[in-house]
Amino acid sequence: MSTAVEVPMEPVFAPDVPAGVRRLYERRPELFVPAGQPKPKRETSWSVAPANTFGQLLVWLAVCVGGWILALIIMAATLPAEVAAWSAVILAGIAAVATVGIVVKTGVEDRGHRAVRLQHGKYLLPDDFDDAAGRLLGRAQRAVKTVLEATVTRRGLLDDVKNDLVLPEQLWDIAQVLREQTVLRARQREIARGMATAELEAVLGPQRRALALSVDAIKRKVDLLDRYADRVRSADAALRAEAALEDGDRYIELLARTEPAGDTSVVQGFADEAAALRDTLTRAINAARDAGRTLALPE
Repeated sequence: MSTAVEVPMEPVFAPDVPAGVRRLYERRPELFVPAGQPKPKRETSWSVAPANTFGQLLVWLAVCVGGWILALIIMAATLPAEVAAWSAVILAGIAAVATVGIVVKTGVEDRGHRAVRLQHGKYLLPDDFDDAAGRLLGRAQRAVKTVLEATVTRRGLLDDVKNDLVLPEQLWDIAQVLREQTVLRARQREIARGMATAELEAVLGPQRRALALSVDAIKRKVDLLDRYADRVRSADAALRAEAALEDGDRYIELLARTEPAGDTSVVQGFADEAAALRDTLTRAINAARDAGRTLALPE
């Protein structure tokens, strides 16, 4: 299913998907298959292009045999017979080992294809969502990214919320529900495309209401994530203001050197602002923690 989401989405991975698979998407996104498509089959050179692989092996064998015969003729003409014989055996052994390695490689699955095949169903791509689901997922992703990249998070000021554990789980749960909503919406549109009847409406009516309830529930979850991200942004802003206030001593020193008998209200203002800012930062951190705890996973 194609989407036309206003804000770009990123793929969503289950929390237990290895980091290497996530990095693989950045390098080779074309390997990944939407959940709505069948699981990829095992791919090797033989399964993808058997004729081409067989032809390449024949060419390799011809080159090996021809090269070995040519080397044998040259060595027989330039080296003692015993040395030439041993050299021919060694070259034949090298060629045989190389040939075995090439044959084995043609039957081995590419690491990228194998990772994508084994993890299929544990990642969801933008093509797995319709517009409505994509917009909600985009909001959730932005909120999670805001929290995880915030300075207060990196400094451990919100450690008790366990963002690294809770938020990926929440995002994956939301994505799975949104995927199912996408499938059911498409199914309802397909069924309702024909002639409307009372019997059909009797079936589709409750289904539509159930879907609407699910959509509302997911919207509330995304609203909670947004609210948490807003609180974290506020805490970050207070933290930046506190960092700026650390330069206050330099300004006081500057005033002392240039206006020794000047107005002392500015200096007092720095002290008052510092006390007020400490209270603001404490409240902002506590508000962020409270918002984060609403997202806590069940025990």
